Amino acid sequence: MFFADAFEHVLDSPHWHFFDQKPHLPWILTRYMVLMLLAAGIIITIYVPIARKARSGGPPRGPWWNAFESILTFIRDQVAKPCIGHGSDHYVPFLWSIFLFVLFCNLLGMFPFLGSPTASFSVTLALALIAFLFIHGSAVAKMGPIHYFQSYVPHIDVPFGMGYFIVPMIVLIEVVGNFIKAFVLAVRLFANMFAGHLVLAFLLLFIVMVKDSGPLLFWGVTVASVLGVVALSLLELFVAFLQAFIFTFLTALFLGMSLHPEH
Repeated sequence: MFFADAFEHVLDSPHWHFFDQKPHLPWILTRYMVLMLLAAGIIITIYVPIARKARSGGPPRGPWWNAFESILTFIRDQVAKPCIGHGSDHYVPFLWSIFLFVLFCNLLGMFPFLGSPTASFSVTLALALIAFLFIHGSAVAKMGPIHYFQSYVPHIDVPFGMGYFIVPMIVLIEVVGNFIKAFVLAVRLFANMFAGHLVLAFLLLFIVMVKDSGPLLFWGVTVASVLGVVALSLLELFVAFLQAFIFTFLTALFLGMSLHPEH
């Protein structure tokens, strides 16, 4: 029962869990759908006013504007430009969007009764699919479909006509490798977020497991569990930023490789 409760805490559901109450969400909505809409709404609420102020060309003013604008500056200067190179500004808005969305989805799991949509493999798989289509769609738009597909064909000099066997194998490996990269993006983000929240749920369930025990055991387990949850929550806060950065960095890296196959 306790193991089922722990998994139920981190899985998507049409029900929203508040202590022993499980109200059903309307229509076909699930908990993670609502949280993703909430994450998108928070991003719009924060960055639309900042964008309007920045349009005037004035310097950023106040800690709020500086903090959130510095995030965008970091992604542009430390992720997009090194990974993509010339013309990176054209792709920066997508990288900003993917970073902020993953970050805020991760951070929502730090609040009681909410959760991280990125702890669902279907969500991370959809994000990876979007990144995959953007990466290769951008390369096709830049080079044209024929030139893009020709970039997968290596020019090698091998004797006895062995190129007829080796070249198709290399092309197949490159194509399959692109799908593996997208799959790794999804698995990496999902595994880190899912595992972290599952551990937090198990620590809190220890308190429930000993609720009928003596006061000494109950309070001892409660204090240890709460301290453990606090410590791991600080680690989860770091992981939320780290995984959003890694997802965006790898997307930018794969994008740069597709846009500049000669390198």
